[in-house]
Amino acid sequence: MSNNYVKVSVPRPEGNAGRGIAPKDALTLIDVDDIEIFPSRDGAGVVLAGDIVLKAGAYATTLYVTPGTVELTSNGEGDADAKGFTPTVKGKHPGKKQAIREFKTNWLGRHCIAILNYANGDPADLAGSPTNPLDMGIAYTGNKDSNSSEFTFTQISKGEDIAIYPGTIPYEEPLSTVATAATAVPYVGDGQYQLTGGAASILSITGATHGAIITLLGVESGVAPTIATEGSMFILKDGKTFTASPRSQITFKTFKDSATTFKFIEQSRYEA
Repeated sequence: MSNNYVKVSVPRPEGNAGRGIAPKDALTLIDVDDIEIFPSRDGAGVVLAGDIVLKAGAYATTLYVTPGTVELTSNGEGDADAKGFTPTVKGKHPGKKQAIREFKTNWLGRHCIAILNYANGDPADLAGSPTNPLDMGIAYTGNKDSNSSEFTFTQISKGEDIAIYPGTIPYEEPLSTVATAATAVPYVGDGQYQLTGGAASILSITGATHGAIITLLGVESGVAPTIATEGSMFILKDGKTFTASPRSQITFKTFKDSATTFKFIEQSRYEA
């Protein structure tokens, strides 16, 4: 990554930007051993320029965290010639049911990255990387006032700051499965959509909203549909046609270019 950050003034942000964060109640974790492709940061060093791609059969998992207990920190520290950041994510999970006890037992010692999504639609924050992952710490307390486990995920060494992750998350199940031979993808929310085998070309996404992020996953079997610029609502990098072959994927961002029409602009692709 080359640093092309241009020094600019940073004005006062709109609204009450300094008030507390409002993350969703699920912390997303990905075992770094499951990652096949991890996107690099853009030239300014904060935004990940692409999607995370996992190995076949792997998927992200979520950990419920009690609202109001999540804490995200990142301290810049180190000697004069060894400065870096140490991101940490904390959160509490209530109770001591079997599922959380098995999670603690089987994730202790694993290295991971963590993604924090926000209820107000702010871009997701991501801590850790495959080369400098997070290590999980646990503190359980059971008494008359509390019955919960506090999880602390800390980057193992000084390195890069918390990243902004604008891509989609590879959960165990896609958000939606597109019908065989469909030419349009019905939008149901930001996330991953599983394409199915069929000879048709994908021409559009229906019902989308401005700014939506949508990833189309290659077919698991059968004839792979294609996505091309000509005759469609898609804008592809260099005009290169995408073939939705197994394990391939492509991500688009929605742009409303008139009162009633949209364009879908390629953000990244992975061709297996």
